[in-house]
Amino acid sequence: MFILFRFKKNFRVSKEIFLDILKEIEPKFPPVRAKGLTPKEMLAATLRFLAEGSYQNGVGKDFNIAIAQPTFSVVFAKCLKILEDTLAPKWIQTEMSPNDQQAARRYFYAKSGIPGVVMCADGTHIKIVAPVEDRDHHYNRKGYYSINALIICDHQMRIRYVNGSYSGANHDSHIWTVCGIDAFFAAKHQRGETSYKVL
Repeated sequence: MFILFRFKKNFRVSKEIFLDILKEIEPKFPPVRAKGLTPKEMLAATLRFLAEGSYQNGVGKDFNIAIAQPTFSVVFAKCLKILEDTLAPKWIQTEMSPNDQQAARRYFYAKSGIPGVVMCADGTHIKIVAPVEDRDHHYNRKGYYSINALIICDHQMRIRYVNGSYSGANHDSHIWTVCGIDAFFAAKHQRGETSYKVL
């Protein structure tokens, strides 16, 4: 039991979920070269970094998946791209079934008294190290360097949309307007699909 707890603490997913993710993404990795890292090791290093938020506290000193920082930078970028391309389309979907929409409307009305809401949107600042280029664009109103990620969730806290490509100096309303999701909902409304209200 302790081993399973430790695994989840280190990687923030259970062993079963880790293996499911690995099975899904493994075919996307190039063949392993002699003495190269396996997809399993790359996924473990990536999840460990995401769990710790730092190279030094996790990946750099972990006896199971210790990887030099320059190597890890390449592995991390490659693994994130594969995860995004493979898992995001499957698990992050803006469209909702009519049953989900109805359940969301009931939930949000009970919570807020506002009729018709099916999703909530907000920006969240993800702290980063000051970038070499465009430092001013990443310095946010809260006084630190960040990326401002727009996230839309439904009534069950399932992420329905995420966009983390904007620097911290951008305001939430600006990101909403320029990222394209505003146009997505406007087009639905123009087609007569008025069931998508986002708070």
